[in-house]
Amino acid sequence: MPGLLHLSSFSNTTLNYFKNNLDTSILKLFKTIMSLPKFLHLPIWTILITAFWANMQIQAADPTRFAKQIDTWGAQDAQNPPPKGLSLFIGSSSIRMWSTLSKDFPELTTLNRGFGGSWTQDVLHYYDRIVKPYEPSKIIFYCGENDIAGGEAPQVPFKNFKIFVDRVRQAKPCTEIYYIPMKPSPKRWNLWAKYEEGNQRIRSFCAKNNIHYLHTIPQKMLKNDGTPNPDIFIKDKLHMNAKGYKIWAEEIHKALKK
Repeated sequence: MPGLLHLSSFSNTTLNYFKNNLDTSILKLFKTIMSLPKFLHLPIWTILITAFWANMQIQAADPTRFAKQIDTWGAQDAQNPPPKGLSLFIGSSSIRMWSTLSKDFPELTTLNRGFGGSWTQDVLHYYDRIVKPYEPSKIIFYCGENDIAGGEAPQVPFKNFKIFVDRVRQAKPCTEIYYIPMKPSPKRWNLWAKYEEGNQRIRSFCAKNNIHYLHTIPQKMLKNDGTPNPDIFIKDKLHMNAKGYKIWAEEIHKALKK
């Protein structure tokens, strides 16, 4: 219909979020909408995208969505305080779902503080509760992927990681920090260029600030043709299975020995 605003004219950030986060049920809804008369497409798309984007932005900007999890950890720590100087694994769901962490690193006293769906700003928000009290000797950091999948520019996880490092160094300068680059996955392969941009910014920062950047991990997760290896992911094509975590563990062990 002449004069209709096409879907492509919506903001790139909004479209990217939908493209990267659609599940099967939403795709079915979209197909249903597209089967309706064309004159209904614009108002329906406008309402859905505006509402969904606003909700996603509110959630991303509101770290209190993780308050229950943080409170649970606080209660656990009060009852059974973790020892000072442990090795802290922190970040988003790829850390949270690492169920074999203690078995993979028997030589370390590990603590998992991964919370699924978190952005780098969430880690900063709860820093005083899930990092500082433990006075970790080592920190293994994985976060930033959700920032970019949610529409943020690659500079955002880079800037927030710099803030994170500054806080750690102010509290305990001798803490060793290990950064796991944002990973390639089948589900978010279309974002790989942005992940790499963010990774390279962080890699340069790590090289100048005595931080262990685990550059071999993304390489090990790719096939010979340079695309993500589906064999190391679970059905959602985003999170890893045991084979994927084996790669991470092996590469982190190598870095720990340096």
